[in-house]
Amino acid sequence: MQPPNPEQNQPPTLPEFEQPHDNQTGIVTVSPTPVSDPPTPEGRNRGCLWGLTGALGCLLVLLIPVAVAVLLGLTSVNGVLGALESIFRPDSAPAVARVESTQTILNSIQPLGQLVSISAQLAKADIQVSVQQGALNSCSFSANHVAQGTIEAGIDLTRVDESAISYDEATNTYTIVLPPPQLTSCRIDFIRQYNRSFTACAVDWDEARLLANYISLTDFRDEAIEGGILTRAQQETRQVVGNFVQLLTEANVEIVFADANESTLPNSCMPDIPPRWALNEQTGEWVKN
Repeated sequence: MQPPNPEQNQPPTLPEFEQPHDNQTGIVTVSPTPVSDPPTPEGRNRGCLWGLTGALGCLLVLLIPVAVAVLLGLTSVNGVLGALESIFRPDSAPAVARVESTQTILNSIQPLGQLVSISAQLAKADIQVSVQQGALNSCSFSANHVAQGTIEAGIDLTRVDESAISYDEATNTYTIVLPPPQLTSCRIDFIRQYNRSFTACAVDWDEARLLANYISLTDFRDEAIEGGILTRAQQETRQVVGNFVQLLTEANVEIVFADANESTLPNSCMPDIPPRWALNEQTGEWVKN
């Protein structure tokens, strides 16, 4: 049996790290960390190159939508150049608009009696308003509209007095002289704008709507007169007034209409022209003052 070795019972020792020190003073000295060298001119040039590349990339991102719009036909090169020119130079030419109206659709005719004896509802779609403006027409735009309106006509019974009514005892007949039929009201009940064109400029879409509203109302008015709304109003009035007097008096009734000396229109049938616009009768175009 071997006797125990004293060295095996000793705990392991950690390796000693030698540190530089002064044998005489016992002070430990620490070596300073080396400082990296300043960037060379070549490194600075590489940083400028990266910055220039980033700026060109941002410019490319701005030019891509313009190039796509030109390729798709949404705008033209002249339009782009004109838009840039209009930013730095105010417009010199006035804006010009063209309104293309469409066929009117008659929805219904409804007799009302008394002052208003007939009401006609009319509608039309695809009323296109194209406005040309800006340098080289760079800020031009267009939109379509659908409109529905009501034109009313009848007899103003307030103009009928005792002198307009006569009675013949021999034939038991009342003769009533009524004023001529006329338009009593014109209005646009509904208008909607759609199919707006692409434009990069800040345009006034309400101007196009006002032009479409004016054209629709005047078209409805003129087409209702040409379509015989006054004649229908006269027929409805003769029937309504004649039947009423006959049932009331149990006598014969003859309705006579006075001649129309002059055509009068209510204010609602004479709309105001949109502000700052004037119609050129020769070209059919609207010119903005």
